[in-house]
Amino acid sequence: MIQIKQIIPLAAAAMIFCLTACEKVIDIELDESEQQTVIEARLSEGTNDFSVIISKTAPYFENAPSERIDNAVVTLNDDSGEGALVIPHQQNGVYTAQVTAVAGRTYTLQAEIDGQTYTALSFLPEKVELTELYTEFRSAMGPNDAGYLLYFRYDDPPGVSNFYRVLHSVNGVLQNEGDDLQVVNDELNDGSTARFPLFRKIFQAEDTVQVVLQRFDEASYDYFNSLSDIISGGAGFAGGSVAPGNPVSNWNDDVLGYFSAVNPDTLSIIITE
Repeated sequence: MIQIKQIIPLAAAAMIFCLTACEKVIDIELDESEQQTVIEARLSEGTNDFSVIISKTAPYFENAPSERIDNAVVTLNDDSGEGALVIPHQQNGVYTAQVTAVAGRTYTLQAEIDGQTYTALSFLPEKVELTELYTEFRSAMGPNDAGYLLYFRYDDPPGVSNFYRVLHSVNGVLQNEGDDLQVVNDELNDGSTARFPLFRKIFQAEDTVQVVLQRFDEASYDYFNSLSDIISGGAGFAGGSVAPGNPVSNWNDDVLGYFSAVNPDTLSIIITE
């Protein structure tokens, strides 16, 4: 889950300990940050089950799952004027309903919790299709095994800023570790054919790889791009604990998490020698 920023002077504490370890035991008391609300939701184009997960952050030094919130009133609205849809609670802080999402609309998700209303907006863009998946063989080099790099290709719509997240599955299993998070934009290739590899991934012959290209808005890109920066910087996330930094959220009132409307396209390949 998402965690609260907490600054802990570890270097200073270590220096004090080294200077005094021969004299006495040093007890260091660290202040715990206040719990924050976390709301996570992804809306996909078309008719799909839409889920919202609402929780509270857990203290950094408690190896425990985050507290789920079951008493929220959750609604989804768009700019068509059709009125809000209530997303009912199912269990354990998860709110679910079947939603038909339409490209070109801006969606507003609200959660009322204990008298406080939290709001996030996300624009659902048109789909951008994956046009090709192909591989290139790479020989073993140092600690890296021999195998295949996988590239994906798509045509970026011209004249507008476009933002994407790339996901992939291998032999039916979604790859969802920290180094699998990949986002791209069209800052350097607006309106052209874009070609990217799946970063740091090596595949083997007979692997079946499915790639999903999710087009989303800039706020969604900012969230996942900042999350990628945190992961690559070593902050990481550990099951509801507090982390040294938080990704940029599109929720108001200091809420953590994200609401992202995405338009996905999918393409698969079986890797051959």
